[in-house]
Amino acid sequence: MKCCIIGLGVFGKNLALNLAQLGAEVLAIDRRDENVSLIKDEVGAAVVMDFADTAPLARLAIDEMDAVIIAIGDDFECSMAMTVKVQELGAKRIVCRVLSPMHARLLRLLKVDRLVVPEEVAARGLAHSLLMRGVVDGFDMGSGHAIIEADVPDALVGRNLSQTADHFKKHDVRLVTINRKEPRPFETLLKIDDAQVHRRTLGVINLGETFTQGDVFVLFGAEKGLRNFLEENSVE
Repeated sequence: MKCCIIGLGVFGKNLALNLAQLGAEVLAIDRRDENVSLIKDEVGAAVVMDFADTAPLARLAIDEMDAVIIAIGDDFECSMAMTVKVQELGAKRIVCRVLSPMHARLLRLLKVDRLVVPEEVAARGLAHSLLMRGVVDGFDMGSGHAIIEADVPDALVGRNLSQTADHFKKHDVRLVTINRKEPRPFETLLKIDDAQVHRRTLGVINLGETFTQGDVFVLFGAEKGLRNFLEENSVE
């Protein structure tokens, strides 16, 4: 997947890094040299560009990108100009960071594919982590459904998917994948906190995969089903 991120503030930078870590081919763009320097070795390509001049975008194969994310967080006019320009250049899918209610209304008029308010996304993730036992992070999918990251429930440690299929089926919860701790040597030596330890995503989980202490499940389901699944399989 090819993605272009325009704007490398906190939101744009972290989105670019996460996409790159997940295997996406990332083109990162910002007007500040220092922001580009911080990320250039972590993504496919990083470009410094004056946001006041959108012409250089025409040389960056925007129409070949699977998604273009306008992550500019401090300039309404630049965000709008970039959005219009990438539309003109044939962007297949446009995602925009929203700066204000007026900005959101204008973006809807432009028929932007998706609007994102980072603070709202973070708030929903925090809400999931506070209300559901063992939840590390969460993403609201709408219609009462969510994708969450949750510590493996105590009752399932040492068992595999084949042995526990009924636990998932009962609450209509899907195990998408598992993020498993794989501490690097320096992390073990320095006793890095578990939350910061390197993890490997296992991909599609086979029926014989044994769940281990420290695993983080990536789960999809209705919020009520997810909550009941985690509570029922946790040991007080």
